[in-house]
Amino acid sequence: MSAVWWHAVQRWASGSRIRTVLLLAGWLSLLLGVAYVVHLQALFVEVDRVAGHAQQLRAEQTAKVERAEALSVSDAQRAAASRALEASRWRLAAGGDSASLLEGIAYQGQQHGVFIEHLELLPQILQGEYVELPMQLQVEGSYPALAAFAQGLAQLPRLIALQDFSLAPVQAQHPAQLRMQLRASAYRGERPGIEPLALSAEPVAERPFLEFTRNPFERPPLQQYRQHLEALPIEQFELVGSLARQHTRFALLRAAGAVHRLQLGDRLGRDRGRIVAIEEHQVEIIEEVFVVGKGWLERRRTLTLKATTGTG
Repeated sequence: MSAVWWHAVQRWASGSRIRTVLLLAGWLSLLLGVAYVVHLQALFVEVDRVAGHAQQLRAEQTAKVERAEALSVSDAQRAAASRALEASRWRLAAGGDSASLLEGIAYQGQQHGVFIEHLELLPQILQGEYVELPMQLQVEGSYPALAAFAQGLAQLPRLIALQDFSLAPVQAQHPAQLRMQLRASAYRGERPGIEPLALSAEPVAERPFLEFTRNPFERPPLQQYRQHLEALPIEQFELVGSLARQHTRFALLRAAGAVHRLQLGDRLGRDRGRIVAIEEHQVEIIEEVFVVGKGWLERRRTLTLKATTGTG
């Protein structure tokens, strides 16, 4: 049957060149299909499997890198904690007696210009392996001096922890001088077993010394206030009223959510604006602007009180 079919196909193809080409194309397609089924399909499946495995390996590598970074951070934190523990153990063992503690506190007060008004040592408290010595202090000085004094106590060889404090001006009219009441505790080791092997070299502890210059009880400097007004665009200023005191008139300008009282000569705006005239319903301002080809020129602006706003 197959031979008859094959001869029939040959006779059909021999009658025309186009039929021959179609027959060859059909055989080629059949061979490609068989090759795909036999070999290429298995190859594509293997390629997909390898690609999936490679993606899985990349994901595992990313996870390992993240774990390694986390371990590195953990190791750094553990090393820092170990150094802090070593420093604390050293300071527990190197505490000394109460006389040396008082001498260190007095030295810090003298060094930073702080007057120690009151110092009271409270009864000691035994805390197992160490002894806690609570104390109450009342000191007086400027804000930077008090901040430096508090940090200086933390730098003493004796382990001292500042637990609570209060800060208030000595006189409400003069907030530059402050009085600080604080509660602190000094610690020393009780059992010899916790002493380090050598006390000759203090371990290096990361205790940065910060600088404090801004007194929270004092108003900000006038220069800083004026610089703030000069950083705002002139378009943000709005005249909301005016005040007259004897022969001086003040303008009430609102900007950045606040009302500012300004007088003649005060500056505002980013173009070095200067108030040159203040009237009841308007303010005259002269700005300095740079014009190409002409240089620096003066430009006059007028802020007018809105009709819906009452005058001061």
